[in-house]
Amino acid sequence: MLAERNRMARDIHDTLAQGFTGVIVQLEAAADAKSKGLAKEADEHLSRAGELARESLKEARRSVRALRPQALEAKSLRAALEDLIGKMTAGTSLRAKFVLQGAPRKLPLEWEENLLRIGQEVLTNALRHANAGDFTAQLVFRPEEIHLELRDNGRGFDPAGKHDGFGLLGIKERVEGMGGQITIQSANGEGTAILITLPLTDDPPPSKS
Repeated sequence: MLAERNRMARDIHDTLAQGFTGVIVQLEAAADAKSKGLAKEADEHLSRAGELARESLKEARRSVRALRPQALEAKSLRAALEDLIGKMTAGTSLRAKFVLQGAPRKLPLEWEENLLRIGQEVLTNALRHANAGDFTAQLVFRPEEIHLELRDNGRGFDPAGKHDGFGLLGIKERVEGMGGQITIQSANGEGTAILITLPLTDDPPPSKS
């Protein structure tokens, strides 16, 4: 029961809290564009905010039913990460990119969901708290390991310090649940790098993506 409660808490945080954050980012950008008389840009931000809100609502309903995230139903993990980054940073000042190395492999559904949610959480932090100008997500497939590296050049923080919120704890729990390792490299004023390594105990076939 405790494990299920923790899973639901993570999912609610990732679907509702992160979804609302994406909406807020776009609404703030719309307000800024409107104040500068940029009506077309403001409308585009409002449209993105509406799209993010609708997607978050769908994700929340699916999380309650413990179903696979909509973003992964018709897309590979790579495509889902690229799409997420593009939508969340569209029209913002954050320059974000996604890098893939190695041949994509078929992963357990839970792993794909966890990696997508981790990427979403870290990107949200870069948008809302880090005051970052650049963000890079790199997914690396190796014969015996999978690496997800998430970097920004923002304000950074002290990883050993006390942090409010559920985000960092949720990331660590997801990684531990997959039997992986997480390394957090950050310092005040020096940006943040989160490195996740997952072991592959077998040789899964390449994905269709």
